Amino acid sequence: MITLYDHPRSGNCYKVRLFLSLINLPYRREFIDVLARKNQTDAFERISAWRQVPAIDDDGLAVWDSHAILLYLAQKHAPQWLAPLPHSAQMVSWISVSANEIANSLQPLRLTKVVSLAEAAHHLGVSEAMLDLNGLQQRTDRLLGLIEKRLGASPWLATVPSVADIACYGYLALAEEAEIDVNVYPAISAWRRRIEELPGYVAPGQVT
Repeated sequence: MITLYDHPRSGNCYKVRLFLSLINLPYRREFIDVLARKNQTDAFERISAWRQVPAIDDDGLAVWDSHAILLYLAQKHAPQWLAPLPHSAQMVSWISVSANEIANSLQPLRLTKVVSLAEAAHHLGVSEAMLDLNGLQQRTDRLLGLIEKRLGASPWLATVPSVADIACYGYLALAEEAEIDVNVYPAISAWRRRIEELPGYVAPGQVT
């Protein structure tokens, strides 16, 4: 059985829990107390090279990084979540958006709202004085505007449902925790509802 090394407040961990539930794949959870630095050990580094959650152990095979995990699980257990040609390039592009644009805007902005600024700075690898809250907000606003434009033209990021939607949904599902009014973005709101209506959906705070 797959072991998921997990933290319940992490959006990256949530997207893996969500996908495991959507594809109805049983797993066991092992809580890693990131705030207490329990991930900063040599033992955990053998599972996750960057000592980050999420990571999984699939019968001795360690896979880390939420997007690598999503692709691995889809390839092994749920190929219907891999967009076919010609949409596969769009899928990879939107996974890249999750790993880059979301990870450098909405994700850290939300972090500054749910933990102390000192704790957020530690996890972001900067000093508290270097936290650019205005810059994070501006990048988040631009990100949401571009995603809104895409979802206004297509019901799914890669035209068809794919792991790209789950990758990006992980933190867009938590946008309210970043003090974002999602009602301003009707296409994003409708897309979130489409995902929430999928069989097997679990909410961010729900642990299966």
